[in-house]
Amino acid sequence: MNRAVVLIGVQKAHNLPVLQAVLTGVDAMQVWALSQGIPQNRIKTITDKDDRVTPQLIKDAVNELLTPGDLDQLLIYFAGHGVNLGYAEYWLLSDAIIDSDAAVNVKASEERARSNTVPHVVFISDACRTAASGIQAQGILGSTIFQNPAAPGPAKAVDLFFATQLGDPALEIKDPNEAAQGFKAVYTEALLEALRGQRPELAEPDTGMGEEVIRPWPLQEFLEKELPIRVFQATAGSNPRSQLPEARITSRPNKAWISVVRTLARGTPPPTFATPASTDALKHSKAAHTAARRTTLATRAILAENGTQLETALTSIPFSESISRDELDVFSKTNRRFRDDVRSMSQPFGPLHLETRCGFKVRGAKIVRCTGAMPSNVFDDGTGAHANVPEQSAGSCLLEFQNGTGTVLPAIGGFLATLTLMDDQLIDVAYEPSDDTDRWIEFERRADDIRELRAAVAAATRMGTFRLQGDDADQLARRMQLAKGIDPSLALYAAHAYRDQGNRDKIREMEDFMQEDLGFCLFDIALLNGQLNENIDDPRRKNVLPFLPMLSQSWPLLSAYDVKFADGLAGISRHVLSNSLWTLLDRDGVRLVAAALQKGKI
Repeated sequence: MNRAVVLIGVQKAHNLPVLQAVLTGVDAMQVWALSQGIPQNRIKTITDKDDRVTPQLIKDAVNELLTPGDLDQLLIYFAGHGVNLGYAEYWLLSDAIIDSDAAVNVKASEERARSNTVPHVVFISDACRTAASGIQAQGILGSTIFQNPAAPGPAKAVDLFFATQLGDPALEIKDPNEAAQGFKAVYTEALLEALRGQRPELAEPDTGMGEEVIRPWPLQEFLEKELPIRVFQATAGSNPRSQLPEARITSRPNKAWISVVRTLARGTPPPTFATPASTDALKHSKAAHTAARRTTLATRAILAENGTQLETALTSIPFSESISRDELDVFSKTNRRFRDDVRSMSQPFGPLHLETRCGFKVRGAKIVRCTGAMPSNVFDDGTGAHANVPEQSAGSCLLEFQNGTGTVLPAIGGFLATLTLMDDQLIDVAYEPSDDTDRWIEFERRADDIRELRAAVAAATRMGTFRLQGDDADQLARRMQLAKGIDPSLALYAAHAYRDQGNRDKIREMEDFMQEDLGFCLFDIALLNGQLNENIDDPRRKNVLPFLPMLSQSWPLLSAYDVKFADGLAGISRHVLSNSLWTLLDRDGVRLVAAALQKGKI
């Protein structure tokens, strides 16, 4: 098998603290790559040891490896500062923050990797996924490291391994220097221990090669089990910590592999990570792991078949608060918040119909203006707005809130859009049929089920933990798809979950259904289906609404498809508030959209 590796290490991004373990991790990964028999000219190492690391250096390295067109696998490893914006990760390079492009947009790079020539691409990220607000990085746009734009068609297998979860920003580790000293080496060392064959139980025979190999799925399970214990051991003291890694794997379980190993004799104990822990510390580290696994078993929110009883289970999220050893079950707070969010978002509010049979209603904020292609007017108390849109029609509307922020959503004939804002974030958008339309009869029968399902999916997405995988994935996917004709917002969540799986066929089916059912397709689904590009006059855009992404996690993918906007909106992505689940524009962004609407450019 022809393999290649790109190793990237950035100790210092602009004025952020120097990370102490970056070069050590890169060197260790390079030694492993050589031990795999990968030729030296197919191992590209890029670090800031002697010079700055730029996006172009990485692009050139990737392009050089891809040019022969004979690769079967490409592994890309990064150690350095990371940040999350719009529920997507960015790797910060040397000039990050002062140069908005001096970062790797991992999500867009992943999307392009699915359309490239390499059958199997593996991303490994030993980096924080810290909230951008914590390191003043809101302006980062990032660069894609694969040159060719993503395109529709069969998706290649792309596996991603992250050192930590992408959760709610409040739960991220805010101090980048502390993260480097406490966690960076732990993840890479655990990873390499598995890749070197020091964990015999992970090795599986590969009949085609006659060798034992480490496959992605067992590697993921090992890291999820091992890392929380190791991190606790490394930080045992006055402020013990825990950390759970994340992996998103789309390669076939019995086909793909990452490392060829010569395993230790069965039963040989693996080497110790560090100085043997005391009995007390080991006991508490196991307690931390057990508590995490007990209270946060999987990344799913499943509704029971009979309708109303909600069962929730969340993937663990790293925490940042100081705790005592008697308070190791830190995830109970996260679970309580999840349940509270589900309970509050699933409660209906406001009128069930309007005179126009179309419009918006909002809680947690006040609407001051609603403008768009269709005539509209705001309720006197600001809790909603009428939109004059006949059934089987739709139009984009700019909703401006009292605090100056705003969002762009479609007004859909026969539907009322319900918006929930909390802490100046747009955390939920739902579309429910007006109760004086034919769709209401079907919706009313399943209203509680649909509302709880949507609320659970929204709450899990906010925490970065929603996935369509595991034993209940098909059941949950079916429930979401059955509801998408009643609540189009569920289709958006499902489309992103299918995208994480690399399942473009399901996204295509959803777009076809939406076009047939509503007469248009939501922007985000058209984007994920590869129907949008730099040509703003493309006929396919005529049936796409609104004219901007609805979910924040869609924005990082625009560059993967080279999507352009109309004149006047070229820089609109800089005005998207990164911590809001649904697109929320700042004051300047609202002014840009309002001006474009007024000039008829949209």
